[in-house]
Amino acid sequence: MFLDPFEELRRMQERFNRLLEEFGKLPETREFRFSAPVDVIDEGDQIRVVADLPGFNKEDLEIYFEDGDLVIKAEKKEEIEEKRGEYLRRERRMGKIYRRIALPAGIDTNAVKAKYNNGVLEITIPKVKKDRKTVQIE
Repeated sequence: MFLDPFEELRRMQERFNRLLEEFGKLPETREFRFSAPVDVIDEGDQIRVVADLPGFNKEDLEIYFEDGDLVIKAEKKEEIEEKRGEYLRRERRMGKIYRRIALPAGIDTNAVKAKYNNGVLEITIPKVKKDRKTVQIE
């Protein structure tokens, strides 16, 4: 059985946060960063990128090209306030995703289409059609 040391650290932090929560000394802001699972599919005349981004709204997403790479960013902020008698609990959570995907040369970044539905982002990037030009030999 393989033990992931980072998974153990995450569990320890969760336990520690629960303990602090019980005593009302949890820091005001929690930030979660994670990497979204992404499939990159070469369909011959186009590249299709499918990313799982559950919990985000369309407005939380940003997609752009930088140095020939596709960049997907998402950010969500949430505030929770709970009052029970004299007890007050207030939390701010922030989740971020950043994925940078290297793409092959010869794509048409001007004709990109993106859809977001039920937590799944699908980006279609057409390839540039290559014309074969014959050179006359003199």
